[in-house]
Amino acid sequence: MKKHKKHPKALVAQLQHSQTLEQTRIHSGFGTMIILLISIFLLSACSGPEDVSDAASDKPVVRTARVKTITHQPVINQSGTLFANREANLGAGFPGRLEHIYYQEGDLVEKDALLAELSGEMRAQAKAEYMTLKKDYERVSRLVDNGTVTRQEYDHVKGRYEASRAQYEMAKRNSRMRAPFSGVIVDYLVNLGENYFLNLNLEPGYSNTSGILRLMQLDTLVVETDVNERDLGRMQEGLQARIVPEAFPGKPVKGTVSSIKPYLSTRSRSATTAIQIPNPDMRLRPGMSARVEITLPEEDVLVIPAESLYRDPEQEINQVFAVENGRVKVHEVKRLFSIGDDLVIEGLTEGMEVITGGKGRVEASQQVHIIK
Repeated sequence: MKKHKKHPKALVAQLQHSQTLEQTRIHSGFGTMIILLISIFLLSACSGPEDVSDAASDKPVVRTARVKTITHQPVINQSGTLFANREANLGAGFPGRLEHIYYQEGDLVEKDALLAELSGEMRAQAKAEYMTLKKDYERVSRLVDNGTVTRQEYDHVKGRYEASRAQYEMAKRNSRMRAPFSGVIVDYLVNLGENYFLNLNLEPGYSNTSGILRLMQLDTLVVETDVNERDLGRMQEGLQARIVPEAFPGKPVKGTVSSIKPYLSTRSRSATTAIQIPNPDMRLRPGMSARVEITLPEEDVLVIPAESLYRDPEQEINQVFAVENGRVKVHEVKRLFSIGDDLVIEGLTEGMEVITGGKGRVEASQQVHIIK
């Protein structure tokens, strides 16, 4: 039988197909080898940590932080009330009719200005008695020198004369009210023409003495606030304060601690502290309320992270778990206050290592594994 010869193009195509099959087998072999190497690597990597975990499984893993000392400047936040720097209810030493008023409510007056005056009947009576006894005293003084009047009679007349003079001077002073300091007349307690009696003013929060008019010094005010006994040990005159009036919250005023009461209230266990503030435009008024921020002196305090504190629910005490020589030691502490994310405490020393993470898995004297 006659054989047919293959065309040259067909021979070339067959050869190319054979080469393609060979390359596919080679690539398949390399892929299998790569997959095998990756599997071996993963198995070896997974086996390492398991061995480490098994070795450390008997020690709880914890995180720690150091007890540190920081410089802190505490600020006391209180509520307060504004009062006049000085105030006085001006009256007389005896009853009388209010006869003259020289200034109106709201007027600013200078020191020693004559403000009001009572009727002059008692003053005139005291003056008449004084002038009569003055003449008697002058006559007796001449007679005692020549022996016409005894020394005893002279002393008696002299005593009556000096008493009447003092009464007359008192009548002059007490029938006329003068300003003991520069200030503002804020109120008349007796109207013009009314009789003045020695009655008490019962308005709470102000002077409770009897008077005809009320005078206040308003260019300087005093803010009074109650400071509890815990902070009194750090309070002192001259400390700076920031006053935020409720009526003007956007206009705080700087003040200075001017006085601290030398005793505490038995009810609130606090002492009244006065802070002096300027009020040149008299925008602020007595009786207003304000927020008070008193800046205390700087102090060094021990702090720990807030998450290191543990509250024992049974004993109701605050505890901290410290790590000493690789073992857990429990310390009872006193929490004072917080500064950001830290707590100011008592009962530890600077540099101690306290547990912040994992404290719920540890017990006293137990060894732990610390991670950073």
